[in-house]
Amino acid sequence: MPVTAISTAAYVNRMKAVRDSSGHTLKAYASDLKDYARFLDHRKLCPKGTETLVAYAEHLMVERSAAPRTLRRRMACLRGFYKDLVRSGAIEQSPFAGLEMQLPRPRSLPRALTRTDARRLAEAAWIVCQDRRASLEAQAFPAAVLLLISVGLRVQELVQLRPGDFDAESGALRVHGKGRRERCVFVVDKRLREIMGRLARRGGGGALLAPDGAGWSTQSARRELRRFALAAGVEKRVTPHMLRHTCATLLLEDGVDLRFLQRLLGHENIATTAIYAHVGDAGLRRALEGAGLLSSLAKARRN
Repeated sequence: MPVTAISTAAYVNRMKAVRDSSGHTLKAYASDLKDYARFLDHRKLCPKGTETLVAYAEHLMVERSAAPRTLRRRMACLRGFYKDLVRSGAIEQSPFAGLEMQLPRPRSLPRALTRTDARRLAEAAWIVCQDRRASLEAQAFPAAVLLLISVGLRVQELVQLRPGDFDAESGALRVHGKGRRERCVFVVDKRLREIMGRLARRGGGGALLAPDGAGWSTQSARRELRRFALAAGVEKRVTPHMLRHTCATLLLEDGVDLRFLQRLLGHENIATTAIYAHVGDAGLRRALEGAGLLSSLAKARRN
């Protein structure tokens, strides 16, 4: 039987060595393969059969009401796993060969804050950052909020930032993204750049924007953001990913080219950026009002 604890662990290890996948991705794929192995054992199905994959997809959709994103990720995991088994000689052909599976696409786009709520959150952060009585440690997390809003970092990227990743003079910030890929973004606001520069000069090997200058986790950053947003009067349950999408949406509405957004967000495929950073209703309305198509056509007819 090709789907064993040994074969799945070997695949995850090869993903780590060859593709340099992030710890989050490796953990998710290991969990997905473990779930698939349990399904095969419970149903007594042949792991080499195409019908097994169809049965598993139906099980996820019907019996477990899996979200489209979850379903698509799990099938992508299995496709890569079987491809790896073929490459290693464990099986002759992947059960995905010749299989045409129509998987549902996610219906909902990532949520974003309104421009009003984004302004409210930013103003609350600036109040602390510009308060001369506030300590540098007290300004650290508000500065992190402003950074999330302005450059759309992932929460994992935020907590991994170190003092050496920031150049206070140019505002360049080295970001350690998915798959160990690095990219450079820029802190263009001089006030934020100054605060981050002082935080970087705290010294030590801790995180750049952690409130205590030491290490912090993604969970602690999420908790602190929820607390901060509530105190700022934002009623929505704010997450770092929501601020990432807010950044992309507002920049796109303000006319930033999609290719620059792709680079800012660290997307390999621009199609991901196009889905992730959709033009909001407000931006669409402003664009239509600015174009004034019917009015321009009426003027052309009079001329």
